[in-house]
Amino acid sequence: MNISRPRKWRRRTAPTRSPRFPPRANRRFRTPAMVNLPKPDSPSLRLNRFLADAGLGSRRGVENLVRQGRVVVNGKATSELGLRIDPDRDEVRVDGQVVTAAASGLVYAFHKPLGVVCTFRGQGGQPTLAPYKRQANLPGPMMPIGRLDADSTGLLLWTDDGNLNHALCRPESGIWKTYVVTLDRQPSAAEVRRFTGGRISLDGWPCLPCGLEPAPGGREAWKVRIHEGRKRQIRRMFRAIGNRVVTLHRVEFGPISLGGLAGESFRALDKAEIAALRQAVAAPGGK
Repeated sequence: MNISRPRKWRRRTAPTRSPRFPPRANRRFRTPAMVNLPKPDSPSLRLNRFLADAGLGSRRGVENLVRQGRVVVNGKATSELGLRIDPDRDEVRVDGQVVTAAASGLVYAFHKPLGVVCTFRGQGGQPTLAPYKRQANLPGPMMPIGRLDADSTGLLLWTDDGNLNHALCRPESGIWKTYVVTLDRQPSAAEVRRFTGGRISLDGWPCLPCGLEPAPGGREAWKVRIHEGRKRQIRRMFRAIGNRVVTLHRVEFGPISLGGLAGESFRALDKAEIAALRQAVAAPGGK
């Protein structure tokens, strides 16, 4: 009869390493997450986020500023998107102007005239927004929210609040914008249903349902309400139903109305209007 003996258990210990070979993590196999991490209490900030928060545009827009060599940090031009700066110690300039982190939170309404491109550096001699900004003596960080193409007129909002600017320009914000358009001809009832019912596709994607109704000014004048922002969207949608936009004029951006603001003029929004604009961003689907 075989009688098994109890096994003697030995506690396993980690293998010893020679002092000549330290653990892998302490040698050269370091993950990117272990390199150049700021301390939790460090005031450093990524350059692109600093520029966006200062109201110089969206994250993608300010990255283009850096790539173009228009950003100077402490006297040296930089093209490093991930550069970290201390807003309290480092001096940042864009096109020679000092950028400050503090945003006033102000919002301005501007009546954009015909033929002006929504940039500060035009191509081919096109008029830009730069002279209107200088004439109105707006602060340096004040930037337009979105854009209107050169052939369009009407309401264009400006702010130095980068977060608000970014939130209003996001496709998912759902902010409703209202335009008055003059068409080449009066659309038929079937064309109106196709235009408003999400039956038009642009760039391979269907447009969201929108509003279209007659406006004062004749049979060819119509009011359009959309909550998207594709490039030249309204003109392309009418082209898809066999019509053509003659004039396009924005009259509302969310809860903000152009009203009787004269062409080429600015006006500062009051606190109630700014609060309504921020609330529209927070509300599902915008207003």
